[in-house]
Amino acid sequence: MHSNRPKLTFILSLFFCFTAAALAADVPAEDADAVATRSAELAAAVPAEPVPLIPPITDREKWEYFASCTESARIVEKAEKYLTEPIPELPEELYKEYFVSGNRTRYQNRRKVWVDRFSTLAMAELIENEGRFVPALEEIIRRFCGYPSWLLPAHDHIASVYDGKDEGPDLAAAEFGGDLGIAVQAMEPVLSPEVTQMARENIRRRILAPVRNKIEKGGCPMMDWVFATHNWNPVCFCGTTAAALSVCVSAEERAWFLAAAEHFVPKYYFSGITGDGYCSEGVSYWSYGFGHFVILAELAHRGSGGAVNLYTHTKVRPLTEFALKMEAAPDRYAAFADCSPAVRLDKQIFALLSRRLDLGLSEIERDYGYPRCTVKTLTAAAAYFFPPYDADGELPPLAPSPDGKSADFLAEPVSFFPDAGVVICRPPKGDDSQFAAVFKGGNNGELHNHNDIGTFCVLRGGVWLVVDPGKETYSARTFSERRYEGELLNSFGHPVPRINGTLQKTGGEVLAQVLEFEQTEKSVVYTLDLSSAYAGSGTEKVVRRFEYTRAGGNAPNRLTVTDTVTFAPGAARAADFPLITFEDWTPIDERTVEITPRPAADGSAGPGIRVTVSARGENGTPVPGRFAEQTVGKGDRMTPQKPKRIAWETELAEGRTLTVVTTIE
Repeated sequence: MHSNRPKLTFILSLFFCFTAAALAADVPAEDADAVATRSAELAAAVPAEPVPLIPPITDREKWEYFASCTESARIVEKAEKYLTEPIPELPEELYKEYFVSGNRTRYQNRRKVWVDRFSTLAMAELIENEGRFVPALEEIIRRFCGYPSWLLPAHDHIASVYDGKDEGPDLAAAEFGGDLGIAVQAMEPVLSPEVTQMARENIRRRILAPVRNKIEKGGCPMMDWVFATHNWNPVCFCGTTAAALSVCVSAEERAWFLAAAEHFVPKYYFSGITGDGYCSEGVSYWSYGFGHFVILAELAHRGSGGAVNLYTHTKVRPLTEFALKMEAAPDRYAAFADCSPAVRLDKQIFALLSRRLDLGLSEIERDYGYPRCTVKTLTAAAAYFFPPYDADGELPPLAPSPDGKSADFLAEPVSFFPDAGVVICRPPKGDDSQFAAVFKGGNNGELHNHNDIGTFCVLRGGVWLVVDPGKETYSARTFSERRYEGELLNSFGHPVPRINGTLQKTGGEVLAQVLEFEQTEKSVVYTLDLSSAYAGSGTEKVVRRFEYTRAGGNAPNRLTVTDTVTFAPGAARAADFPLITFEDWTPIDERTVEITPRPAADGSAGPGIRVTVSARGENGTPVPGRFAEQTVGKGDRMTPQKPKRIAWETELAEGRTLTVVTTIE
């Protein structure tokens, strides 16, 4: 099973992600020394002159081909609108609204317009090279360079960057700095020298100098992401590396930033991944964090002249397979951790990884890879489009597959992550009439944690009928000591028991112990001891057993969830066993309900499921109960979609052991 992360580690992980008030930690001396040693080696290997990450604007053959393969007309049309639309203001009170009310959405939405304006104008000018977008592009660059902070307010500890007391990039600053550096490098022939110099000076001051100071000298709590074990680490190093390779002239300086990324990302980011490749941040943050790792790997390989190859790390292949294994049906993933229940993954990440790791995903390569890849930023273009263009469409593997087999996990009946305690059960590939089921063990101190050990989801016909409802709208509460006030994040919003009115506890020591995992051709049995989650609830032991039976002959597939609760002597003996859904439900009787997809616009609906519950005491006596509906997140503005909590409620009259069997067909 997953090793216990102490509660302190969990609390610190929230700090790293979201800059809670804390003292900065210095980079271990051995890390700084390793970077210095490796950078000296790389300085002799990297090209003497900077390698352009995208072609210069004067290379019209490449940019015209890029335009022919992308939605260039849409990009240009959008850029034309920006020529007539004023730049929205970002006043100080909007930036600092987060520190007053906790709202981070209004500022972030308006800042997104700035970033999109910059990216669109730059891309359009690179496509056209007629000069008509240059004045507007220079104007937005000047606005960025004149603005006090490139960070998101939620990441700017007590607004110290905005107020000029500190300097250091977060996710947003690093991403923008990388894109700006690439743009200035490629567009130097058409940009004014004043704007080019301004952009490079700002990148050095806001991005490069603080990163080097952090690693070599320490300090700056906002930059503890350099040794974080989550998505911040590869995302920030991706932007930093892009900026350095674009701005730094000397081979020694470029070598230092390459060495820093090569050292810190594998050592720390990959340490947050279990041995089986499971990413506890969920598939959304896999796409964000590992997606940026893939971009970083491409930039580092290109910018170092092949001297840096990040694909060779032992966890790259398992982490790639994580997302492939988490697919319960085509484009359907359980929304564990802070994900959207409608989460979809960027298939072009798989297309590139298939080439670099020799995965054999030929259909994905054909449909989503070069030249059909969709790029929204210059950094993405530098990773997904131009490397295969320069290789005549034939990207060689950088970490070839040891067996040469295609990684088609949708054809596998079961995917099991033994270290993380997650199981995905699938019907035959392409059979949407039967349902898939996903079970989760793990612990309640994971990255982007929800209190949800023992949770499960059921998918049929492409619809999650029993669902993990996903994340709440981020606010100051989300990443504070008040995180679990949100019912999407505590166990109330998950299909796990509530015992004597008590929800699951939080922390790495709250661990689902695997008692049994057995897989046969037709079934999977998975049993978890959830007792640690219910300390203080008046229980001695809480065990949940899943049995998934695949369809055969005329028999449909079935999921049976058996909960056995042993109450402490003299304790109350009430519990409820919920199903969470966004879909319609109909009560049949006190122990049976049907859950069916909400009808489409034409009135059609896919197949549903029937859920039957029975309960007994330790002597076999039937225990009565009933279904009741509540709304998850009712009255909470941080709950964007409010799922239904359909709970079977019961109370044990005699004895101390309650067994509840939930059958889903």
